[in-house]
Amino acid sequence: MADPAGAQAGDRSTSEDLYLQAKDHFSAGRFPEAIRCLTHLRAEPAYVLRAEANIGSSLLMLGLSRPALKFLDRALGRDPHFLPALLSRLKVLRVEQRDEELVNLCGPIVERWPQEEEAWNLWVAALRATGREERALEVVRLWLTELPQSLEGHLLEAELLSNRGDNEQAVACLGRALRLDPTSEKVYEYLSVVMIRMRRNEAGLQYLDKALAINPDSFINHCRKAMVLWLTADWREAAMFYGKVSAMRPNSAIYRLNHHLLLPGIPASRDDIEEARRRFVEGLSLVESELELEFDVHDEAIPHTFELAYHNRDDRRLLERYIDLMRRLAGPLLQEIRQRQAAEGQALPTPRGKKLRIGFLSQFFSGHSNTIAFSGLIRHLDRERFEVLLIHKSNSKRDAVRDGLDAVCDRALQLPPEFADAYTMLLSEGLDILFFTDLGMASYEYIMPFLRTAPIQMTGWGIPHTSGIREIDYYISAAGLEPAGSEESYTETLVRLPVGLPCHFETTDLNFTPLPRDYFFLPPGDTLVGCLQGLHKLHPDFDLLLEKIARANPQVAFVFVEDSIPSRTQLFLERLSRNAPSVRERCIPLACMGRLEYHSLCNCINVLLDPIYYGSGITFFEASFVGTPIVTLEGTNLRSRVVASGYREMGIDNPPIAASEEEYVSLVTALCNDPERRRNLKASILANNHRVFDRMDYIRHFEDFCLKAVITQRQQAAPSRADP
Repeated sequence: MADPAGAQAGDRSTSEDLYLQAKDHFSAGRFPEAIRCLTHLRAEPAYVLRAEANIGSSLLMLGLSRPALKFLDRALGRDPHFLPALLSRLKVLRVEQRDEELVNLCGPIVERWPQEEEAWNLWVAALRATGREERALEVVRLWLTELPQSLEGHLLEAELLSNRGDNEQAVACLGRALRLDPTSEKVYEYLSVVMIRMRRNEAGLQYLDKALAINPDSFINHCRKAMVLWLTADWREAAMFYGKVSAMRPNSAIYRLNHHLLLPGIPASRDDIEEARRRFVEGLSLVESELELEFDVHDEAIPHTFELAYHNRDDRRLLERYIDLMRRLAGPLLQEIRQRQAAEGQALPTPRGKKLRIGFLSQFFSGHSNTIAFSGLIRHLDRERFEVLLIHKSNSKRDAVRDGLDAVCDRALQLPPEFADAYTMLLSEGLDILFFTDLGMASYEYIMPFLRTAPIQMTGWGIPHTSGIREIDYYISAAGLEPAGSEESYTETLVRLPVGLPCHFETTDLNFTPLPRDYFFLPPGDTLVGCLQGLHKLHPDFDLLLEKIARANPQVAFVFVEDSIPSRTQLFLERLSRNAPSVRERCIPLACMGRLEYHSLCNCINVLLDPIYYGSGITFFEASFVGTPIVTLEGTNLRSRVVASGYREMGIDNPPIAASEEEYVSLVTALCNDPERRRNLKASILANNHRVFDRMDYIRHFEDFCLKAVITQRQQAAPSRADP
């Protein structure tokens, strides 16, 4: 179509033709051409209002919000009630995040034009952006009063209800939406999300299949199905779906890695593990060779390396290789962030005062085991020597546990979602030390260490193995956990504090009311052997030991705690049926429970089993609190030595620490058949468990190390007197 620039109208001479031409350009996404047509119409009195409003809309589509606002305000100066200009102005305010203005404007607009769904939608979006979710829900319900047939309104009501935990009500809303449009891909997509939140993953997958039947090319639903399959431990089918996702986005490094680097959450066998590890290494090699792949943190990544720790391998080199790849892929992002920081003239602040500023960073400072592991250290660091900051990632959950920990810190902050903004925020804090408590549990956690926002970065036993990240200076462990030579398993400099366990485990919140076996529907007369760890920790090799224990002790029943995802529990039970049929026949799986019930359950168990390869951490302290003995096979790395080290800290005579698998089975059998020995061991644990709780010596040793590390770092960073 002819360009009218330099002529009255090109091939079309009338103003109406020119306006229609502008509309054609706008509909086709040719916004500069539309603006040129509309500019000519500004001289026409009959068209000037629409021309200025549509120029504003075109500029907005080009991402030029400020100029867009200028033209929209001109149009509204001519007619304050010109609805197209009003709606475009609302969009500009949303783009510019001027949400308070937007909230104030939307009410009068929907009151005058209640049929305008776009205004309702923008009102709700602005309320949500300012944290007023309940008010947003009220507005959606007003919207549905005016427009009960609004599919978008029903979907938003369901989303808001589900976000606050009212999933049953959300399902009812989606049922109404489905009656309005039984062929809506969006409704089935939302239903899948709500079902997954309700842990009804099978139903979630069924709704995803319905959505994909309507739109087989839906990228987001292929991603979601792959993620759900991975969560439910169907790792091979998940890998297949990530292959489809990768084909849809062939330049995405993350989706290519998701396809190749999946590991089984509940492995079916040792062969299952070996197959997945081969695919992992081959996938790394493939992605390392594909230099054209692009890295985007908005792509949904799984935590690729998390399950490696459960395979009983020294994976330092493999982790370093993975991290080196991610550092290379993230290079353009890291460079962009640093260039922005340099352009803004921001540098690492000089130290503030005499106190050292230490920040603890995590996504999980809430009702999570990570908080239990680190809250004692965070609470009891000497505030005369340290200023303590609690740093929450942008997607961190807020609950009473988090609020309580925030309250005892000198400062608590939540990072913004964009890495550049998070980097700027952390730099401005002028930290001396940044402690990453659980590297490896979530995607993209390596990016902040890459950026180095503190002179000293460290991690510790929240993840009981190396991070593989060279930018992490120290791994804080304990002399009792690290045998000679274990420093070779760490990328970081290994710090062996002169204590048995690297934790100040608090007793403040520890209490329990003894509950009878009947409460848990446990058999009253049987000897109970429990392994109350997450099922993902139980290696298939451990099944074989369990079967030997079961055959040697026909009177024993075995107690496990189910996974929160039923299909994962089912996979574990199917594996027991193959590997340990005697255990499966006498297996009692119990539902997940709260901490108080868990303590009472431990008290009901006669003998607890520490899994081989990846043993107890927090659960050692929980069991010691009630005195239940744990049989352990001491390994050669931190994650298999906590129980043995704890027994030594308590000074327990003749503790049930095995040096071989045969001795492990013998110790369990001896305890199962000797009630008196069990009673004596429990009494000894209860009399001495104070030695592993509330360990202020651990905190003082940690403080001393931090002070020395900071002094050394400052001396090394200071310019030499000989420097010009």
